[in-house]
Amino acid sequence: MKLARRNLLKAGATLIAAASIMAVPSMASAADKVVRVLTFGSTWEKVIKPLAPKFKEQTGYEIVPVIENSSAEGLAKLQASRANPGVDVWFTGEAIAMRAATDKDLFLPLPKDKIPNLANVMPGAVNDKFVAFWYFPTGIVYRPDLVPGGKITAWSDLFKPAMKNKVALPAPTVYPGRTILITALLNGGSEDNVKPGIEFLAKHKDDIAMFHSSDSNARKALASGEISAMIGSPSAVKALKDDGIPAAMTSPKPTPLIFEGMMMVNNGNPDGAAAFINASMSDEWQKFMTDVYNLAPVNKNVKPAEALVAVLPTPENAVKFDEAKINEKLGAWTEEFNAAVAK
Repeated sequence: MKLARRNLLKAGATLIAAASIMAVPSMASAADKVVRVLTFGSTWEKVIKPLAPKFKEQTGYEIVPVIENSSAEGLAKLQASRANPGVDVWFTGEAIAMRAATDKDLFLPLPKDKIPNLANVMPGAVNDKFVAFWYFPTGIVYRPDLVPGGKITAWSDLFKPAMKNKVALPAPTVYPGRTILITALLNGGSEDNVKPGIEFLAKHKDDIAMFHSSDSNARKALASGEISAMIGSPSAVKALKDDGIPAAMTSPKPTPLIFEGMMMVNNGNPDGAAAFINASMSDEWQKFMTDVYNLAPVNKNVKPAEALVAVLPTPENAVKFDEAKINEKLGAWTEEFNAAVAK
């Protein structure tokens, strides 16, 4: 493993350096009608940006994006700039949202009276401070033209000699803890005992091309042919296919399901934030999101894109982890991972 561990070790420094997020005013005046959204680059480009002009026509608010590489990076930015966070809505995964929700000064309860579309959200996808925009399986995204036999069917395929230095796995802060949890379950461990997973990853650390801190970087490596497979989501498959690159996905046992969505930041613009979240839950936005991003909608009125249905895991292969437990233990898991894998 060459560049991978160096990238992982640099991630912390990059995260701190990025904390200068918001050299922008925190209060949106009536004249501004701006809502600032801290989100992932691909989410902005694929989903929000195309919808922004109509949103402005309907609400008067211009959407201004601020880009994050991961939920963990985004939370660090916000906490470092809490006196002037500079954004009104933050995109994050469910586990990190649970951690952030305890910060009562930085994050606001969702005003349900101003977000009527919450009534259409599926059970389990919304709480007092977080609402999911989508959910997806975290499976194996690969290039059929580059893997032996043209097909991957099991997690064990990633660690065969023929795949040496051809696989990208997310660091613990990306898809929080999933790399560790998947390998733990495959090697006799559990949420309460991830040691077998970390030991397995340490054993194979020189077989992995990169442990990455940015999902978009892994997708670029897959697109270029630098790697042949990665742990990822259905949106990566669609992005590659849209660029004319062969791509496929499999969701073997165990395939985690992940919910990602939004929280309201205490930035002096609750009405703008509520307007954005309400639009995000609408039938129109949810339908557009699943069609162009290939992730599953949380609006009960909207069906998943046809291409997505084909890669969703079977009920016996899907697993939903305890997000509260992940939130509690992720810091310790990350330290153990770094000590074993990134040294």
